[in-house]
Amino acid sequence: MHGHGVLMLAAVAVIAAFLPIVAIVSTLQRRGRLGDPERRIPFRSYGPVLAATFTAGAAAVHLGLIGEHAGLALGSGATLAAGTAAAGGLVGAAAFVCSVGAGSTHFAAVDASIGGFLPLGVASLGLAPIHALWSIPRLWRRFAGAIAGMVITAAVLAIGIVPLLAGATGTGGSLPGVTTPGLGYADVLGVILDAALVVVFVLLVAGRPRRLLARLEIRVADAWVGTGLGIAAVAIFAVVAIVAGHGVH
Repeated sequence: MHGHGVLMLAAVAVIAAFLPIVAIVSTLQRRGRLGDPERRIPFRSYGPVLAATFTAGAAAVHLGLIGEHAGLALGSGATLAAGTAAAGGLVGAAAFVCSVGAGSTHFAAVDASIGGFLPLGVASLGLAPIHALWSIPRLWRRFAGAIAGMVITAAVLAIGIVPLLAGATGTGGSLPGVTTPGLGYADVLGVILDAALVVVFVLLVAGRPRRLLARLEIRVADAWVGTGLGIAAVAIFAVVAIVAGHGVH
């Protein structure tokens, strides 16, 4: 199926998720499980959940891309294993780590020149589990936790942007056996989730703009519906990114 068709189906799935979310929240409210229906919830109460959701989506996309690059790199290493099986494994492992840091750059063959991506690959693999840890809302509720989460997110985003900038400038000439396609859907989704996280972070930490924060103070049922829909949307589009990978443009 074409990438646009997949995205349209994902959007329909998000819209379809709205009805059961409203039904569940309405049922809980009628049974008194949500407290006073007129109670208003400040953004600081449900904002950390949104921050954790955006982080979880970005981390899932990040891990999915690592898996995709592992398949590409290990496949390239297998084709070069004309010597011994052990040598082929070492080549594949090295290509895997390099390819993780290479972003959307795909390697048709393993070349010594891709070693420049090795530090980025190591950093990306090291940050992946730490990035996923900030999918816990509690870590975003405190000032120090929110700052740390944003620093980690910025580092992950920088690792993803550096290879693209290097490829765009063409420094050092084109690498043998390297193809650099346009940004894939997974890459774009990761940037969008990180951008949304920046907005939530500013609202949580800076507490400004005050007018916007005042408007975001909503009734308890609306907070549950909005948060539930946000979680569903991130989950659906992240699954599409992981399944479709760079194939969806």
